[in-house]
Amino acid sequence: MKTLVVYYSRKGYVEKIADAKIKAEREQGNEVDFLSLETLSNTIGFDGFRSCIIKTVSGGSMELFPYETDVASYDKVVICTPVWCGKVALPMKAFLTKEKHNINRAEYVIVSMSGGNTDAVADEMDKILRLKREKYTSVQCVWGKIKKEEDFQ
Repeated sequence: MKTLVVYYSRKGYVEKIADAKIKAEREQGNEVDFLSLETLSNTIGFDGFRSCIIKTVSGGSMELFPYETDVASYDKVVICTPVWCGKVALPMKAFLTKEKHNINRAEYVIVSMSGGNTDAVADEMDKILRLKREKYTSVQCVWGKIKKEEDFQ
């Protein structure tokens, strides 16, 4: 199976989790590529963090740097995203909105500080993509340390 792992990582925490997912997919015999999303907005440091929160709470958006990946050419897309204010991070939301017609099978890895059941975030992504996820994994990550992982349908 040809799989694409897409992730957005403001501080590098989600990137580490995505790297583990890439390795796991390869161990299952899948051909795996990855796409790291980058924004045109500043998301670095305190000012970047504040901007992310304000844009999320106000219903704003973030523009992505262009990428050349042909998302439609993959059998499955694994989406690794942080949670911002209880919602899908804006860079990932921009990706999902842009690629919703090119993704037929999706699996989510949702990374939050609280961990546990993040059904609302998974449901938000399902709604954007207009599909039902195959599964999702909720990862509690506090300051770069993984505290707990749970799989949900």
